[in-house]
This record gives sequence, structure tokens and C-alpha cells, in this order.
Amino acid sequence: MQRRDKLIEAREKKHWSREEAGKTLGIDHNTLYRWESGRTMPHGYHIRKLCEMYGKSAEELGLKEQPIEVPHAPPVSELFTTSSGIIDAPPFADVWAEDLLTIYARGIAACQDLYYNGNPQHVEALLPLYSQQTALLAQQTGPLHQAAARLAAQAYQLTCELATDREDFGTAKQAGQQAFIYAQRARDVNVQVHALISLANLAWHLSSAQSRFIQKHSKDALQAYQQAVLLLDQNATPLLKGRTYAGMAEVYALRGQFQEAMRAMGLAYEHFPMKPEDDPAYPYVRASRYSLYVFGDAQARLLLGQPKEAEHALIAMQKETHDPEIEPITKVDLLYYQAEAKIQQGEIQPAMTILTEAALLAKSLGSRLYFNKLAASYHQLEKQWPKERVVTTVEEVFQPW
Repeated sequence: MQRRDKLIEAREKKHWSREEAGKTLGIDHNTLYRWESGRTMPHGYHIRKLCEMYGKSAEELGLKEQPIEVPHAPPVSELFTTSSGIIDAPPFADVWAEDLLTIYARGIAACQDLYYNGNPQHVEALLPLYSQQTALLAQQTGPLHQAAARLAAQAYQLTCELATDREDFGTAKQAGQQAFIYAQRARDVNVQVHALISLANLAWHLSSAQSRFIQKHSKDALQAYQQAVLLLDQNATPLLKGRTYAGMAEVYALRGQFQEAMRAMGLAYEHFPMKPEDDPAYPYVRASRYSLYVFGDAQARLLLGQPKEAEHALIAMQKETHDPEIEPITKVDLLYYQAEAKIQQGEIQPAMTILTEAALLAKSLGSRLYFNKLAASYHQLEKQWPKERVVTTVEEVFQPW
């Protein structure tokens, strides 16, 4: 850990405290302290924001990112395929496979880090290799096929999430189904539940993207969550239980089922652990208490026409977790819900400020899913207040790209 003196010097030249600089960046001052002290490294979006704020390059601020080294391994087929194209594992194949699984596990974890830190473009190039190779190992008989199937499920699940964000819904559905199939082969209930959550999440976003079929897609989402609930009593972790019920709450709210939504919300609060990062499933689920407060509470409240209660949930979330300050895609998500709460309360000025920031961030991340949701909210405001200057002056930001 090495203190970033250039970053500190740039702030001090502005005569700003950490609180003032953090407010300008839209982050907590403790997050800025961790960056300046070298404890953590800002990524992608936040590096660009720091450069703009201080008028310096990343290198001048001591923030030039080192390339993330993703482990590489030769394809399984190159190691064990005969001239006739048939995989023929030699006696020492299990040793080779164990080494490969270790490399692939590190690679998939690196892809998860890249995705959540705002670098999805790097993941797109790497993830297909890990999906294909772990799936190939999972199809072989032997003591390691379950471990390989577990990794394949995680790789396909991340593919599902990435494709959903890109609005490549066909690829997302196929990947989500593959994730569940390999989770079953792994006989891992937790990974099965996680795959079902991804499929439910896909159906949820389809209900927004294809609003004419909202009943069909919301029904698909609900059925995926209900299938997950059937698995929860088979030693599923508290985190997966809480995340499942949080998702059910927002789906029930979308379908206008008030009592069911409230019941699911209560179960989400009951099961969600206070320290999700200590849960065994956290390394691949990556669900903090943000998921509880935002999906299980705020989103459901907004769908039920309770914007003040939604704002209370968002404020409570910000007291417990700093995920939106660390993960750019989570920041976009939060801004979307904050804007929706303001819109429902008729607060146009703050709603437009939040929507504009979120749209620019979504563009920088290449997230068509979130950009289109934000653009839909903007066009709704445009119809309601066609002559409001605060609305018309940012029209260009919400043009299709």
C-alpha cells in the first residue's frame, strides 16, 4: 500500500477538504481517503471524473491503471484431443484438470472484478473462453467434474448478466439456462438458486424493454423465483434466501400484488445477513445489502406508488453500504431509482439533474439497458412538461446511440 501523493496534492491545490472533493465527485469522503491512502484503487468512471475535476491526466494523478492480469491456460481440447478429434484423457489427466480448474477459477473471479469495477468490455473478450473450457471439463467423468460444472455455471451466469446489460436478451436467456444446467450437474443448490435469480432478473428487465408483454415476462420472473424458493430449504445460504425474497418483492409489486409484495419484503429483511460479505456465496453472488434496500424495498415501493417510503429505503441503504461509490454500474442503478422517486413526487429539477448524470454514466459504461430505461423516464417527463427549460435543454443527452 503506497500513499498517492499526487492525488492528495491535486486536491490540496484546490483548497478542498476530502468532504468537499467527495461531494463534487458524488462519493463518500471515506472512499476518497481510501483512494488517496492507496488502500483501494478507483476504476474506469471514477478515474475519468477525478481527471475532469482536477484538470489532470490519470498519470499526473498517479492513477494510471495497471492492466489486470487474467490467468491464461491452453484449451482443454489442445491437451487431451487425439488426431481423430476424440478427447482421450491420459492417466495424469486429473492432475492437469485440477491445475486448469485453479487457473479458470482465478480467471472467472478476475472477470467478475472487471465487470463490477466498470470494465465490461474486457470481460466480453475473456468470458467465452472460460465458459467453453469449464463446460468441456464438466462433461468429462472423474472426481473433478462437479467442481468444473460449478465454475461453468458461474461463467455462464456472468455471461447472462453481461448480455442482459447489453440488451442481447437471446444470448442472456441461453446463458442463464446453461448456468442452471451446469449448477444442477454440480449438485450445488446455492449456484442453482443464483442461476434462477439471473433468469428472473432477465425476465424482469424484459418486462421493461418489452412493456407490451409485461404480464408474460413478470410471470416468467415470478416462476423463476418460486422455483428458487423450493430450493432454499436445501441448505441455501442466508444471502441467497434474502436476495430471492427481495427479487420476489419487486416482481409482486410490478404485478400489483400488494400483500404478496409486503410479505416477500418482510422475508427479505428477515433472511438477509447483516454482513453479506461473510456469506459463503458472496464471492460469486456479489449481493450486498444494497440489493435488500433497493430491489426488495425501494423498487417495490415505487411500483406501489410509495415514493417517500422508497426514498427512506435509499437513505437507509447509503448508511450501510458504499457499493454505488465503488461499482459504477451500481451507481447508475441507484441514480435511476433516486430519479424515479423525485419524478413521482413532482420534483422536476432534481429529477432531471439525476437523470442526466445517470444517462452520461450509462453511456460511458456501454449499458444500453440502463440508458434506455433512463431515456424512457426522460421522455415521460418531456410529454408532461414539454416547455420546461430544465427538461428541453438536455434533450441531446437522451438521444439514441
